[in-house]
Amino acid sequence: MNKIYGFGNALIDIEINIDEKDLKDINIKKGGMKHISKEELDDFLTQYSTRIKSRMPGGSIANSLYAANQNGSSIHFSCSIGDDDYGDYFINSFNNNKKIITYQRSKISTGICLIFITEDGQRTMASNLGANLELGPEVLNTDQLKNSDYLLFDNFSLSSSDGLKTVIAALRENNKAKICFGISDESLVIENIEYLKWLSQNKVDLVYGNTNEVSKLKKELPNFKSNILETKGEQGASYNDTAVPAPRIEIVNSNGAGDALIGTFLALKDQYKAPKALSIAVGYASRVCKVNGPRLQ
Repeated sequence: MNKIYGFGNALIDIEINIDEKDLKDINIKKGGMKHISKEELDDFLTQYSTRIKSRMPGGSIANSLYAANQNGSSIHFSCSIGDDDYGDYFINSFNNNKKIITYQRSKISTGICLIFITEDGQRTMASNLGANLELGPEVLNTDQLKNSDYLLFDNFSLSSSDGLKTVIAALRENNKAKICFGISDESLVIENIEYLKWLSQNKVDLVYGNTNEVSKLKKELPNFKSNILETKGEQGASYNDTAVPAPRIEIVNSNGAGDALIGTFLALKDQYKAPKALSIAVGYASRVCKVNGPRLQ
């Protein structure tokens, strides 16, 4: 089975039920994401304290690896967390297994992502990265990395100098791993355009994102050659020319569904042909949409 190594944001997702009209107050495009300060985070938590639905470990790459592991793939994740209760909570979500996770403790608090859920189950995010800002090359587990078939990271890692150094170091340590890259958000395509041009010069095996993110990347970098896994919400997903519809379900919330889909697909893509691997991945992601939180317990 595949072995997938990933690094990225370690976050605690705080899910908050919200009305459509409240999105104007938050000033975030529906379905989008923005970074917020610690002060903004505290203000939001105070403002919506009575609407908090759940607090669960999250972070896109961590969610994807969790799903991959549930679908039979060996994994390893590297991250930076705070020396606090939320940091302990995040680590314990991987059963405190040092074979699965390598982490460093930061004096900065563990990162928190507010997940605003509207009545249609769609999520809009406000993220305070906290300790994730200190994720650097020193947190990489080189022994695990060198023995991995896939290297998984996303656009957030290109958004900071330490994150970029981590990407460069990881590619240097294992230049044979298949690179799988998450677009993460439309805004990051423009923000990180020069780094994306650099990344496109490497052999990227797979790029993934939702329809808007993929369209934005293709528009700005039409020569970015890679396999494309595109999530399409209620319409399912596609991998290059292979498309799979999603089952009809009652969505509780969509938080983590795309993460789960890519993780499951990576776990199965070398075991099955693309249509079957994608079909299983869409089914797994649909199950994530039926529960609170970004991961199936």
